[in-house]
Parts: sequence; C-alpha cells; structure tokens
Amino acid sequence: MIKLQKKKTKILFKELILRLLYIAHKSKLFRRIFLAVVPEIYVNTVFREKQFNRLVLFSTFSTTGKVSKNLTFYLRKLHELGSDIVLIDTSPISLPEEIESIRPFIKQYIWRENFGYDFGSWKVGLSETKDWKSYEQIVLTNDSVYGPLTPLQPIFSKFVNTDIDVWGLTDSYEFDYHLMSYFLVFQNNVLKSEAFERFWNQFVFYPTRWKKLLILEYEVGGTKYWKKNHFKMSVFIPFISLSPNTDKTYYINPTHVFWNTIITEHGFPFLKRDLIKALLSKNLTHEINDLLETNQYYPINHIDLLNN
Repeated sequence: MIKLQKKKTKILFKELILRLLYIAHKSKLFRRIFLAVVPEIYVNTVFREKQFNRLVLFSTFSTTGKVSKNLTFYLRKLHELGSDIVLIDTSPISLPEEIESIRPFIKQYIWRENFGYDFGSWKVGLSETKDWKSYEQIVLTNDSVYGPLTPLQPIFSKFVNTDIDVWGLTDSYEFDYHLMSYFLVFQNNVLKSEAFERFWNQFVFYPTRWKKLLILEYEVGGTKYWKKNHFKMSVFIPFISLSPNTDKTYYINPTHVFWNTIITEHGFPFLKRDLIKALLSKNLTHEINDLLETNQYYPINHIDLLNN
C-alpha cells in the first residue's frame, strides 16, 4: 500500500522556490535564449504512409537501446486499436535490429538528442509528421507505464460522440490541478484550432535537469491553457470519484495511492513504472503478482523490474 504524504515545510519551501523559478523563466529574455535551442535528430525514418485516422506520438527511452517486451506489447495493442504510431526515441544508443523488431507496428521512427523530456519528444514527433493535420485524433503517451492490462477500446469508446475536446486517463492535484500527461488525447476540434499549433510552436526546449519546470509549464500549464482556450476536458477516472474529501495539501498521485482500486474497480489499464519501483522498495510486489496472476491479457513477465 502506498500512503498519502502530507507536504512538509521543507517540501513547501522547495515548491515555492520552484514556482519563483517558473515565473522567472517565463520572461521574454529567458524564453528568447532557449527558444532557439532544438535537439539534433539522428535518425528519421518513415516506414509507411497513413493508414488510420488516429496518430499516436510515443515517447520512449532506454539506457541500452533495447526494445522491451512491454514496449513491443504496448505498441502492438495501439496498432491493433487502429493507430499510426510515431516512435520518438531519446536513448543514448539506437540499435537497428531492435527497431526492425517493432517496425510492423510503427509508421515512423525518430531518434533524437535527449533533452526536453516527453513533451520535447511529442513536439519533435509532431513537427516531423508532415501529415499530422490529416488526422482526426492525436494521442500523446510514453513508456512510463506497463500495459495495457486490459483492452483500450472501451476507454476510447467512452469518449465517442461526446463534446469532450481533450481527455486523459487520470487527473491530479500535485502542484496544481492537471490532466496527467502519460496518456493524453486530443480530438479533431482541437487539432484544427490555431490554439493547438500555437501551443507547440511556443514550446521551449529547456535543459534536461529542469524537469519540474517542464511539468509546471506543459503538464499543469497545458491543462490551464486548454481550459483558457475554451476546450472541454475530462478524464476516464476523475480523482474526485476516488477521494472527494482528501486534503489538497497532500501529494496525491492517484496512479500510486489508489493503484489497486483504479485497476480492479475502474478499469485502469496500466501500472506506472515508478509505482513498481516504490512497491519494490517496500517489498510489496506480491500485491502486483496477486493482481496479475489471473490476468489473461497482459503477461506479467513483461514487467522487467519484477524479473530483475
């Protein structure tokens, strides 16, 4: 079990400093310095033309350049769902034979310099997908999750024939309210808007070590941006449905605190990689084994952290 953690004075002070840095980096001078910084693209290979109306921009990283069983499984399930996938890789090494093994599932492969985190990869993926405007839906996702544990189609079906413009799987109040960015979906109404292009055209590749600034600007800030531009947002599993009375002065990541509940009771299709690490540190991985031993959809041996 992962417990709620109340923000201590030291943490709150660090958060204040972070917010002050965030305000400073919004200055025109600061942005002008980094706006011209772009990552080098080492490989950009298009394997095929458009097949589907859904485009998935998939951010991945591996210290070894190896393609994991989990990544292969996730890409295959997205492809079977009816998705053209652009894989953006920031690994220190790219192995052609590894990429060849997943070629049947991807439309395009991009290997780029590693800074800018996931949003940087999605920015590059969008810029290098010349026909992205022809798609009716764009999905942003990454390899920070294991799964899917169950089929994704029922989740996508929930948002068909609705007026929702931007949706995710979960939301959070960490730092401030936001849709969690490991899985974000943009509908056609957003893709055809000037606001969508402006969001990505204004993207700044800040140095890698400033990850939390990127979270504030593009995860928390992104949620505010879509709302400001009058787009309707929603999530598959709203936090308020899990814990309507929880004090917002706690660090609340629903994919950690309520991981078992959202999977068994709400149909959440993933296990977060950092959750597995947390459970390993507390010798609680038996809870994962208990959960997945009857799962006929996702092979538990795809979770490399448990195998190690």
